[in-house]
Amino acid sequence: MIRELIERVTKEAGRRGLDLLLIGGHAVSKLGHSRMTLDVDFLVRAEQRREWEALLGTFGYSCYSEGNAFAQFSGKVGWPRVDLMILDDSTFGKLMTEAWGSEALKTPSARHMVALKLHAARSPDRSKPEQDWEDIRQLVMLHHLDPSESTFHDLILRYGGEESLVRVQKIWQHFMNQGD
Repeated sequence: MIRELIERVTKEAGRRGLDLLLIGGHAVSKLGHSRMTLDVDFLVRAEQRREWEALLGTFGYSCYSEGNAFAQFSGKVGWPRVDLMILDDSTFGKLMTEAWGSEALKTPSARHMVALKLHAARSPDRSKPEQDWEDIRQLVMLHHLDPSESTFHDLILRYGGEESLVRVQKIWQHFMNQGD
């Protein structure tokens, strides 16, 4: 059901000229760390927010919670929840420049996924920040993301702060010591 929804939404978004990046657990899986998740998360441009609401409406979804940077949708019984993370055009464009995947469905790069996960883990409303940290740990190891590399270092500080940098450094050190 989830794969079918992702395919159908992606196809319709392409037909309508709407931009998206797959994020959340399904993106982490595409980046190499398989895990279960029961919702679908897309990152979209703020200027296309209303068009996204209309698109999801064609699949029977309606918005039940929203803020400036997100909107959550529920649909027919048995269909997964859909969450939209809404970004300004400039930030979306930066993520898109390093995104990978098929032309129709891309995910942010591994380091940008870590930044998104750091941002999510810091949210006071986040119910499972440790799941975000497990995703971060896996992405750092699978993609050899060295926190001393300046661009990645800056992303960690910007979206996670000093405490997160220390934690990612420990993950990296542990990973590097496993090879000894």
